[in-house]
Amino acid sequence: MEELEACVRLQQEIWGYSEREAYPVRLLVNLARVGGSTLGAFTPAGELVGFVVSMPAWRGRRRYFHSLALGVKSGYENQGVGRSLKLAQRKLALKEGIDLIEWTFDPLRAKNAFFNLERLGAISRQYIPDYYGRVESRFQFGLPSDRLIAQWHLNSARVARVLSGGLARAVKKAPAAEVAIPSDWDALGDSNPQQLIEWQAKVRRELQRWFAKRLVITGFRRGPEISYYLLD
Repeated sequence: MEELEACVRLQQEIWGYSEREAYPVRLLVNLARVGGSTLGAFTPAGELVGFVVSMPAWRGRRRYFHSLALGVKSGYENQGVGRSLKLAQRKLALKEGIDLIEWTFDPLRAKNAFFNLERLGAISRQYIPDYYGRVESRFQFGLPSDRLIAQWHLNSARVARVLSGGLARAVKKAPAAEVAIPSDWDALGDSNPQQLIEWQAKVRRELQRWFAKRLVITGFRRGPEISYYLLD
């Protein structure tokens, strides 16, 4: 129970969630009993520095995991903690006979997009405007909570290639489309809030248009100021 309570505190610390926004201990307890999981990353001294939460889900007859949250404590980012947690989540899913994990992420956060698409090998084919309604988080900047749905096909050749150190997509293959986003969303929010509104509307419009044409996000290219979703 103490470890689950630490997961709640870590949500508030990482995202600035109010008590209303954080997934509570009672939910985490029940998830563990109905086929979901909460996995934690700890220091040798026993401090929780990261966690990932999943719930059981079904689409028709197909069972999969929906990953509710992945968080890493400040000071422990960019050290492989998040990737290790996702790999542990994948291992648990495969043990349960599950070959798909889905989750949501903010389309305008380049670091998350690169992690999901290039480091894990997920794809995305669905954009949902204002998915959660109003979100009380310092990272949302008061904007609608638009989200992309990440699909992680655990046994796919693509994921196997990425997890073994390969590329998500062939470098020489030209994408069918590209969609630009700012490389540093937080810096833009601090300097020019009006541009956040304009960027969100533009990215929403373009990704929905390409998805309607049955294109899929298969890669992500980072740049110093502008980064790009790559669609096939």
